[in-house]
Amino acid sequence: MIRAYIDFKSLECFLAIEPIIALAKEFGVAIDWQPFSSRPRALPTQVDDETVTQTHHRVRAESEHRLRLHYASVRGYKITTEPSTQDSTRALMRLSQISGDRTEFVKQAFEACWLQNKNLDDTHLLDQICITASAAFDSSKNDLEEIQVIAEEAGLFDAPTFAIDEQLFMGRAHIPWMRELLQQA
Repeated sequence: MIRAYIDFKSLECFLAIEPIIALAKEFGVAIDWQPFSSRPRALPTQVDDETVTQTHHRVRAESEHRLRLHYASVRGYKITTEPSTQDSTRALMRLSQISGDRTEFVKQAFEACWLQNKNLDDTHLLDQICITASAAFDSSKNDLEEIQVIAEEAGLFDAPTFAIDEQLFMGRAHIPWMRELLQQA
């Protein structure tokens, strides 16, 4: 099984969805989609008295952002703006409330956020996604905070993070190592 910690407002998470689904399909393993609220990071701006360390952090962040946009473009996605979804709490809560396979909900929610620029803070939109994804949910279930705490105690600090046999892999760049681990299993 692949446990996938995701946040809908994260472009890095969106770009990891298809490769993770393909990996799970290749090895016949299930994906346990888990909500994880990541902290949004604005791109640093250049200042006049910037230190070498600040310059490094700024240039690296800018480069990573351009790389994500390039990768999205290569995959045929036109990502030109930040998503309408700035607060993904409602969507993450809904993810935690869904029983059974959550893959279709995850795919549709990410598409709504990143390709259709819809705001996942809209309960009506989340209801519609659940209907089209045939995702049954229990609205009385409220364990999002507990899931976050358990994940952080396990060492998570950002999304996407994937766990296979208690080994954590942060980011989609680690998919080849995940493949190797699944091959050995």
